[in-house]
Amino acid sequence: MPSLRPSLSFLLPLIAGGGLLTKLPEIAPLVRIELSSFLFPERFQKDYSFVDRSESKKFQLTCLDFTPDPEANLNIKSYLLDKESLDIMGSDGGSSIEWAQFLAQTRLDDDRLTVITSSLSWDDASELAILALQGQVDETPSLVIGLQAEFINSEAPLPEYLKPSIIPLKIPAGFDLPKIDHIRRPSSINSSSFGISEIRGLKLESDGDQKLVPMLVRWDNQILPTLTLASILKSQRLKSGDLILEKDGYLRLGSESVILKLDQKGRAALPSNEQEQKSASTLQIYPEQAETYKIITPSSAPKSTYGLEGQIRQALSQKAVHKLTYKRWSLPFELALLLTLVSLLHIRRIWSEPFILICVIGGSVLAGKWMLLSPLVLIIITFHLCPRGSSPRQKH
Repeated sequence: MPSLRPSLSFLLPLIAGGGLLTKLPEIAPLVRIELSSFLFPERFQKDYSFVDRSESKKFQLTCLDFTPDPEANLNIKSYLLDKESLDIMGSDGGSSIEWAQFLAQTRLDDDRLTVITSSLSWDDASELAILALQGQVDETPSLVIGLQAEFINSEAPLPEYLKPSIIPLKIPAGFDLPKIDHIRRPSSINSSSFGISEIRGLKLESDGDQKLVPMLVRWDNQILPTLTLASILKSQRLKSGDLILEKDGYLRLGSESVILKLDQKGRAALPSNEQEQKSASTLQIYPEQAETYKIITPSSAPKSTYGLEGQIRQALSQKAVHKLTYKRWSLPFELALLLTLVSLLHIRRIWSEPFILICVIGGSVLAGKWMLLSPLVLIIITFHLCPRGSSPRQKH
């Protein structure tokens, strides 16, 4: 009866590699290794190229390009409440009932975004006026209100009115977000969305011709959006739970929306357009045709909000555009390839294994397909563990 050893050195590696091919998605550590070892050109492009690994168990990578589109035309209108406007609204920026009338007159059914860059607060507001304004706020689902905050090293709990604005994000290790623990002037009304418009002592730093704009702040262990991020979320009709922060700092707003690259302090590089915003003071407060995007800036608002229009415009122009999707080879092709590789191993030359690895990796890059390395490594190990058949003795 002929020896089974030569057959075992062929069958056992093939069975081991083929079995791992089908079960690999269920082995999380190996999936992570495959993710980290797969090579493709976009892996080394960090500026405006993002790799979506959400389909990791299917061994599928989607490369997205979020280069800002200079042709993006967004219908954003800013209203700076100047002296003439304050004559209408009141010397303190308007009473609560006047703000309610203003929101009613500038709101349209198709409004995508309405931003008030400072808190709506009145120390001596009557109950009737507050109820009137609260009714207008409730009927404006796209409304975001800015709040000024500071950090005074206290242990104050997060205010109840800020809880709807909490972002359920897991912050990657190494991130150091700005901290707040006090709101300088709390809003007199409730809103589903507040954004931090300014933090005392925190200034917008320059990055070339752009500003490093904070997007995330921290109150103890709770994450809150800045006014810019809250405005972008509302404009896209997204919820805070739709935000995804990757460990390398890419902030995704939904699965197919805006992508922002954050530094370790939670800031994104965006233009401020401060001078353009200041020129908006000549606009009339009650336009004949209200705009889809409205940014309302009282004179008492922090200067950091003057560039909000440009920041939102730039951020919304960074739409994720599908670039390329890398998928694994089909299972029949992978099995056929393993069969070929097992056959090559029987050449038993020192160069055969490096040659196989180079061909697999190079072929994957050139073909844009994902060849799994774990089954290949397993068949090499199994091949070396299998007993070798002895050569027949020469007859004398």
